[in-house]
Amino acid sequence: MRTLKKITAHVIILGLCLTAAAPGAVLNAKTKKPKLSKKAVTVTKGKAKTIKLTRVGKKEKVTWKTNKKKVIRLSKKKKTSCKVTGLKKGSATLTCSVKTGKKVVKLKCKVTVTEPKVVNTPSIINTYKDIIPYMGAAVNYGKTNPRELRTASVLSFVKKHFNSITLENEMKPDNILGSAPKLLSVEEAKAKGYYIPGGYREATVPQLNFNEVDGALTVAAQNGLKMRAHTLVWHSQTPGWFFTEKYDASSVVSAEVMDARLDFYIHNVMAHVMEKEKSLTGTAGSIVYAWDVVNEYLHRISFGGKTWDGVYGNKGKSPHYVKRAFEIAYEMLKSYGIQHTVTLFYNDYNTYFGVQETLDLVNFINKDEPAKICGGIGMQSHVDVKVPTVQQYGDALEKFLASGYEIQITELDFTINFDTEGSSATYAYKNEKETEADQKKFVKSLMETIITKQKNRDKNVNPKGITSITLWGLYDNVSWRYQCEPLLFGTYITKPKPSFFSFIEAAKVWKK
Repeated sequence: MRTLKKITAHVIILGLCLTAAAPGAVLNAKTKKPKLSKKAVTVTKGKAKTIKLTRVGKKEKVTWKTNKKKVIRLSKKKKTSCKVTGLKKGSATLTCSVKTGKKVVKLKCKVTVTEPKVVNTPSIINTYKDIIPYMGAAVNYGKTNPRELRTASVLSFVKKHFNSITLENEMKPDNILGSAPKLLSVEEAKAKGYYIPGGYREATVPQLNFNEVDGALTVAAQNGLKMRAHTLVWHSQTPGWFFTEKYDASSVVSAEVMDARLDFYIHNVMAHVMEKEKSLTGTAGSIVYAWDVVNEYLHRISFGGKTWDGVYGNKGKSPHYVKRAFEIAYEMLKSYGIQHTVTLFYNDYNTYFGVQETLDLVNFINKDEPAKICGGIGMQSHVDVKVPTVQQYGDALEKFLASGYEIQITELDFTINFDTEGSSATYAYKNEKETEADQKKFVKSLMETIITKQKNRDKNVNPKGITSITLWGLYDNVSWRYQCEPLLFGTYITKPKPSFFSFIEAAKVWKK
């Protein structure tokens, strides 16, 4: 009996304990709702922060969204975390939805994106003002990010360091012509003010898009910047349909038809730019001081297909369409009276390994012409700390200067850990244990050599010398070779690298 009474008593006590615990258990469950690590966070543009989600079980479904995709970007969206990157100054809401069965809990975090503070660095243009007339950079006006010329902090940075810009892509034929043709009848084109060459025998012409070009010219005019126009004729980034019958992407046209199209394209692009200059400043040639008429003929990739060589064939050292392109471009400058103030360039890479070949082509362009229609050589200069050597580059530059042609270094960057040597070279990133210190040393040596060649040239033979240096991008993260860290600023314009300071330091050789 005593045993039975004890058991009964324990059961009663256990029941009372469970009853007393139940409200506490419910209360405890309520405190374990999902929770974000932050209700509000500030992110610097170009930087990222991770927002974490806690108190979420295995059965819950988690989704991450933002109400302003242009302000922040969400990535690495996991069940318990999400990476938030600042894209544009402003504020946005991050919403994390946690679904359990039919029940959805929405958690919100306010994200404020701020502009980064620009580091107080010496000005490139002020440093080089007595050495090189134009110091420039490749930039984007942009249909999509980065819209560098439309971002106040970036534009301020550009104005501090440069007085010249080159559009990285927006003046190339594929942007002006488009990926697919939008055709106008010849009558419609004339009504829009298009020039139609006398030898044009087709019923339609492609409509040309100048939206980004006009935007960049406007920004340049408003901010005291000059421009290099890059580029009119190139085997790359020219749509294949431009070379085909009826612009239908089928078989290529005859050389005679292409001659008229070449005239149509160069005439209308240059006329549009110069008329835009007049509307902005009152004077043609007031913004664009140099045109890359032909780009990389000596390194054209394809000798067939839907491209210039596909139409004209491999013309080797005597490409008449290249010469004709310069003739048309020079006549355009003459028609506006600016042939003595704006220079037409042949632009190419690895010119330091093909000095005579480059000079032969430029001399062919100018042969039997009443004037030097190709007045300049553009040395692209995508150099590496290994290739070319500073000696090789300096020797080539000296020979180009001795030829009397105006020289512009058009696409300068300085890679490290870039596989360039040997028959098995990949021309891509390769960890060769090269550092920013190696880059710093190379940049200083190369720039001192460039400045010395400029200083010591025979000014009677070459009075203009090197008139422009253009860095191909503003900072590593927007470079086409970003893995090899080729520029003077790192992850953003606020991050000057040791090579920036050696670039500045090199200018001192001018006064020695």
